[in-house]
Amino acid sequence: MTPLITIKVPDAVVYGNFLSATECAELIAHAEGHMKFSKVVDRASGKPVLHEARTSSSMFLKRGQNDLVTCIEQRISNLTGLPVEHGEGIQILRYDVGQEYRKHYDYFNPERETTPHHIKRGGQRIATLLMYLNTPDGGGATTFPHAGISVHANEGNALLFRYDTPTPATKTLHCGEPVTSGVKWVATKWLRQSKFA
Repeated sequence: MTPLITIKVPDAVVYGNFLSATECAELIAHAEGHMKFSKVVDRASGKPVLHEARTSSSMFLKRGQNDLVTCIEQRISNLTGLPVEHGEGIQILRYDVGQEYRKHYDYFNPERETTPHHIKRGGQRIATLLMYLNTPDGGGATTFPHAGISVHANEGNALLFRYDTPTPATKTLHCGEPVTSGVKWVATKWLRQSKFA
């Protein structure tokens, strides 16, 4: 698969046509009717909670849930060089006008007391793949503020970024900018150091 854009810092690559229009439509159709308010991991308890920093709705697909998911997961494995078993389930998200995901890291903060609980299930997160399922009419870019880089949400494209160490030095602090017009659909795949169970 040929990269459209390669970024050195953070370690990120944008791939064009990672998903076909049909695959994007099928993922959206599968998710509709199953969406719930998105949650974040609470710093104190380590449990999923609603938070003003994340205002989308979302749902998870189980790994290998159907033929489409299995095909996409194998494609991700081929791209990243990581076994399918290292991936968490795909999360599908919908952002309406004004909704966003404010600045955050995807890895688990090593300094938090709840982190050992999370890494028991497959080690630390080491990479994220964002798959854009549609092109919003306005807004919705993925921005890395420490690197001064924004990646627009274009249907079928995928953004892969890696963070081999869970530190700000990776410059992987990122956010989903507010949607200003239309709706944004995206699928997220988090990848772990070892088998995720």
